[in-house]
Amino acid sequence: MKNVLILGGGFGGLTAVSFFRKHIKSGKVNVTLIDRNNYSLFTPMLAEVVSGNVKPENIVFPLREICVKNLVHFVKDEVKKVDPETRKVICENGEYSYDYLIVATGSRTNFRGNLSAMKNAFEFKNITDAIHIKYLVIDSLEKASTMDDPEEKRKLLSFSIIGGGITGVELASEMNDYIRAKIKKEYNTVKPDEYDITIFEYAKTVLPAIDPGQAQKAQEILVNNGIHVVNGAAVDEVGLTHITYSINGQQYTKNSTLTVWTAGVEGQEYLKHMGGEATPDSRLKINKALTPQTIDAPNVFVIGDSCAYEFKGRFLPPVAPLAMQQGVMAVKNIIRLINGKEPIEFSYLHFGYLVSLGKNNSVVNLFGIKMRGALAYYIWKVAYLAKIGMFKKQVAVFFDWVMSFCFGNESVLILEQDNCTNCILQKNHKKPVKRMPEG
Repeated sequence: MKNVLILGGGFGGLTAVSFFRKHIKSGKVNVTLIDRNNYSLFTPMLAEVVSGNVKPENIVFPLREICVKNLVHFVKDEVKKVDPETRKVICENGEYSYDYLIVATGSRTNFRGNLSAMKNAFEFKNITDAIHIKYLVIDSLEKASTMDDPEEKRKLLSFSIIGGGITGVELASEMNDYIRAKIKKEYNTVKPDEYDITIFEYAKTVLPAIDPGQAQKAQEILVNNGIHVVNGAAVDEVGLTHITYSINGQQYTKNSTLTVWTAGVEGQEYLKHMGGEATPDSRLKINKALTPQTIDAPNVFVIGDSCAYEFKGRFLPPVAPLAMQQGVMAVKNIIRLINGKEPIEFSYLHFGYLVSLGKNNSVVNLFGIKMRGALAYYIWKVAYLAKIGMFKKQVAVFFDWVMSFCFGNESVLILEQDNCTNCILQKNHKKPVKRMPEG
């Protein structure tokens, strides 16, 4: 019986787990999943945690429960090093040997060397990031509701998203819907022109990875919804209360009391030291069989955000469908190798994209069929609900949506942030929480 290690319980890793089940039952392999968390996050709905459309616990999946159902061992540990020569994975709390390895440890925020952003901008990668941002938005609304000076309100309620890709656009849209609904009913001392959400994007339009026509329409929808978009912007400095950026060499400064960085991701640190050739964003280059280029490791498969896979002359962006398809192929190739067969080449099937632009608006491209508007929005909802996978989580998210539609979203501060020294807001984020200027 061969020993297989899967590093990472994201989309790629969990897909591999589910496809190994029948081979585990037949006695071919013994499979262990290693992840630093004991849950997996459904990242496409992370922005909806900020707006309160879904509860945080309903988009996280218990890895131990999933592993037990699929006859897989689970280890909660953090990967520090992979040594292909000795076939060992060194983690924070132990070492693990393998016959075959699937590397699927996802990505981390790529600040592109901007030290001020590392210090002062918020990341948007995990569930606690979403909780922090939601709390800070509510806290800002609470403080602004007691202010008389409109300019002071505008300074306090200036929010910035750096990066106009899918993540940044969906986050800005959810924040905008939430704030607009709250000031209409509960924070009615704040006027619609006294808050500001701005997306800074280096490209000519937001969503530069999708087709230009849809991207242009998406930007028009965002602007019509009251979100400001600054194109061609290179962010130079992120302060606690401002952003400095350049357009064509001309420098500008803008108020920003909450800045979220969504401008790219990079591979985990340990990937740089595996010996294979990597891209500038620390993703390992792989061949058609999903094994690393330039090193002799036919038993190591690198998938998802950890890899750089070239398709039609360019490296594919790290997205969930790619990771899931690679997870299936990695399992197939491992079983083929165990059976003495040659691995087969991976071929990516591009389904399209789904991007939410806020309530009743989306841009969608499914197998070349392009849509936008309310119909696209509900297709987005149905598609992602189906992708959740766990029935109990699907039911929970569906009822979250029903409750939000019928009764709106609440604005409660369960934790007192000003006195928060050892709570979740301080423990799980490297940024200080008490960042807002006092009213």
